[in-house]
Amino acid sequence: MAALENGELGPLLSPGTLRGLEDECVTDVKAQTRAALLRVLQEDEEHWGSLEDQPSSLAQDVCELLEEHTERAPRISQEFGERMAHCCLGGLAEFLQSFQQRVERFHENPGVREMLPDTYISKTIALVNCGPPLRALAERLARVGPPESEPAREASASALDHVTRLCHRVVADLLFQELQPHFNKLMRRKWLSSPEALDGIVGTLGAQALALRRMQDEPYQALVAELHRRALVEYVRPLLRGRLRCSSARTRSRVAGRLREDAAQLQRLFRRLESQALWLDAVVPHLAEVLQLEDTPSIQVEVGVLVRDYPDIRRKHVAALLDIRGLRNTAARQEILAVARDLELSEEGALSPPRDRAFFADIPVPRPSFCLSFPLFLGRLPLSRLARPSLACLPRPRPPSLVRPRARR
Repeated sequence: MAALENGELGPLLSPGTLRGLEDECVTDVKAQTRAALLRVLQEDEEHWGSLEDQPSSLAQDVCELLEEHTERAPRISQEFGERMAHCCLGGLAEFLQSFQQRVERFHENPGVREMLPDTYISKTIALVNCGPPLRALAERLARVGPPESEPAREASASALDHVTRLCHRVVADLLFQELQPHFNKLMRRKWLSSPEALDGIVGTLGAQALALRRMQDEPYQALVAELHRRALVEYVRPLLRGRLRCSSARTRSRVAGRLREDAAQLQRLFRRLESQALWLDAVVPHLAEVLQLEDTPSIQVEVGVLVRDYPDIRRKHVAALLDIRGLRNTAARQEILAVARDLELSEEGALSPPRDRAFFADIPVPRPSFCLSFPLFLGRLPLSRLARPSLACLPRPRPPSLVRPRARR
């Protein structure tokens, strides 16, 4: 009786027996949770294609299923708690891979694309919102579990990252389909005198802000940063494509002034949307400066700043900008382009910026013209042909064909 009162009897089960019981329990939990998670996923998936906007409880159901086991196991022993956490994390990783595959199928389904855009966006936001709580659960289980739990945590994070990126791309594509008619009006003569195009862009994005704000904070910040980046890319694209050309200093001043006004308006918009992509704010003002500055050294300095802040810019982009401002002086062009060339060469071994920091890499520009400036060649052309403007610059000659001529029979 004294031994019982003092707790000196020790465990009633041998270590081997206890280990065997724990093994059976882990095996049973693994099978039960796998079936339960699959059932929860199937039930939730049935609502994805419906036109009704029903809130999803998928993440909550998954967390409750797994936490029921992981909270009880440590009461037996710390080691058993670690084993149970490892088991549940493995089940979660497997579940999230299935979740990723079903989200992919959902977005690939042609019938889903026929939904109203607002409904489709709402469904997509609901899928994204599953991510943060499930990611937090995976992190908690990995902290409790043994070191060998890390691969399962990484697999869980990878599946959630893929789902988030896919859903962000879907939402962004839908928004920019609606925005494209407004972007098509940029950098034209009417754009210089009318704010209609930019007002349409700002109004459309602002109208969607309330719906997007239903997204949880972490994925919302990532989405808004991508919308910010993509909006500026689409704004700059028609400029560098040469849609507008400046024929005088007055025109350059007007274009630069309009660029600054638009940049300020876009900056205010994305501040309201709480974008953290502050690195984008300076790109349009830099381009405006290159257009308006008159002396070559000042333009060189501004190009240097542009290349430093946006390392994916290339000489072809700078050359396109010089074409827009009407700079034809060969010596001045070479001096300015040399700045971009030198900085490019100094960064040849550097890694490309990450995808979310790419800017000019997403803006192709027309192939530069090949100007005929060889006296001997020009001397062979009739004066009547030299006077034709179409011969001032010709397309770059194509390399000779490598196809061998057929042998004569």
